[in-house]
Amino acid sequence: MDFEALTDGCVVARASLVRNFLAPGTMTRDLKIPSEAEGSSTGETTVGRLFIPPGRGPHPVVIVLSGSGGGFDVDKAAVLSRHGFATLALAYFGIAPLPTWLHRIPLEYFEAALTWLRAQPEIDTQRTGILGVSRGAELALLLGSTFPQRIRAIVAYAPSSVAWAASGRDKSTGEIIPCWTWRGKPVPFAPLPLRGFMWRSAFPVVALKRPVMFRNLFRAGLRNREAVDRAAIPVENIRGPLLLISGGDDHLWPAAEMSAAIIARLQRHGSAQAAEHLHFAHAGHMLRYPHLPVTARHSRNKHLRGARFSFGGTPEADAAAQAQAWRRAIAFLRANL
Repeated sequence: MDFEALTDGCVVARASLVRNFLAPGTMTRDLKIPSEAEGSSTGETTVGRLFIPPGRGPHPVVIVLSGSGGGFDVDKAAVLSRHGFATLALAYFGIAPLPTWLHRIPLEYFEAALTWLRAQPEIDTQRTGILGVSRGAELALLLGSTFPQRIRAIVAYAPSSVAWAASGRDKSTGEIIPCWTWRGKPVPFAPLPLRGFMWRSAFPVVALKRPVMFRNLFRAGLRNREAVDRAAIPVENIRGPLLLISGGDDHLWPAAEMSAAIIARLQRHGSAQAAEHLHFAHAGHMLRYPHLPVTARHSRNKHLRGARFSFGGTPEADAAAQAQAWRRAIAFLRANL
């Protein structure tokens, strides 16, 4: 990144800033699957990138899962590897031949990734954790409850207490599309009342040019108690400790309320696993790692026909929350892996 200082339109000083995501000596290794995608000369596509830190192994490993944007969260995995963890940035949609959008993702895919990690000599898979963001945090909790023997600790940024449906219906059957499947069947999910939400959002979005606040959509979905009870993630099956991180001004979905529901479910089931909820009252949805720009307050999604959606929070609150949450996440993973 280049900076210039100007006085009366004249450049008086220049400086460059280079951020190194990887520690010197870090090795990388790609997880590939067969592919017929264009541009794949080898017949394989990279769906995961493993960062192996310098130093004597075997190392604990953290699987890093992105959210509804899809693809890899490579930069976060790279930064995390500087703290002595091997990290696997794993894509699960948005890259061919994976699904193009978040729907019908088989949990067996992640089971295969866990098996692949076992074959890497630098990795101690007895010390496997997951760090997920948003829909990736929902997925992290699902994986922890589905494969409790293989996941030792979970960090969930802006998590969900339930498995949600995908957006839309199957055109051939009219049925609601699931996000996740297991052994060929949909993971029980809570539907989203999209039609009513779209009507209520039309005027502020179209006439007033305001970004969409999806939080109200998910809150409406949570009022469907029968569906929510059926779709609740069985976090009591998770064998390791949980660190839940939420912002009180999250405009994407009510992560703070759902984090509280996760804690309450663990207590109801008498779970012996430790769970911590790190809550930032004025922060929004986009909590990542420190020293990133925090001025973006909304974004766009190609599936929303170009409409903007709001993250919530303020730059000041998000910056402070990111720094504190990242320090706590590192300490939590070090203590439990």
